[in-house]
Amino acid sequence: MQRLFNPLTLLLAVALNANCHAIEDQPKPAKDQNNAAPDSKRSSGNPKVDQILDRLESKGQSIKGLACKINHKHVTVEPVEDESNKEGELLFAKGDPNSKFLVVFKKLRAAGVIRDTGEHFAFDGRWLIERNDKDKRIIKREVAKPGETKDLFEIGKGAFPLPFGQKRADMLSQFKIDLADFTLGDPRNTDHLHCVPLPDTPLAAKYKRIEIFVDRTLELPVRIVTERIEDDSRIEVDFKDVDISAAPAGSRFKIDEPKDYIVSTEPLADPTTQPSK
Repeated sequence: MQRLFNPLTLLLAVALNANCHAIEDQPKPAKDQNNAAPDSKRSSGNPKVDQILDRLESKGQSIKGLACKINHKHVTVEPVEDESNKEGELLFAKGDPNSKFLVVFKKLRAAGVIRDTGEHFAFDGRWLIERNDKDKRIIKREVAKPGETKDLFEIGKGAFPLPFGQKRADMLSQFKIDLADFTLGDPRNTDHLHCVPLPDTPLAAKYKRIEIFVDRTLELPVRIVTERIEDDSRIEVDFKDVDISAAPAGSRFKIDEPKDYIVSTEPLADPTTQPSK
């Protein structure tokens, strides 16, 4: 699963498929030709792309809750092309000081076989929790102290540096973004943003490209495709039955802990504690 607050960044996080490992500081964003312009005037060079980015930012600020179904396809190309598909659901609720999310994958289709799977990922505003039913293991990682506001998605700085739901200027400091033509198989009624990480940015070391298909009515992504540099593998994620009027109760973001599961807890380090010599 990815290093998954804004509902828009959460959708992209599902597509990036990075592991929920310990929180690390990210490199500073690379400078590019756009950095010479004030943030309010930074442009992709295409007015339509700028308008789409602005609408995404605005929508991310206005959404209070979100629910949708997910189809997550992982395509490998070596030694031969193969794919696996996971089906599940995503919930999001804006909150104070931090928002909450839950991602659950229920079905796995691979090698012509369909089976139940149990992969749960949740953030309750303080703890990032991962439950794997196959391994019977739960990992709880503290990412914010009680009452602490934590922007997990601040691009280039946050624990999950994702280029979505951010300000246009922040996205353009990390990506070259163009508007791609519609091709057969693309979701209907969408604008296709072709995003290439700029050199020396955090995502440039991992991804060749990120394709974002934005529904013109919802003003939200309904498909995201990423391609990795390391092995040319792709993650293709479709978001279906998106409901932006959803108001999930707080209890829905809790992950049960069966008695026979191994539970690991990783609290934040106490800054007042002196390291042992």
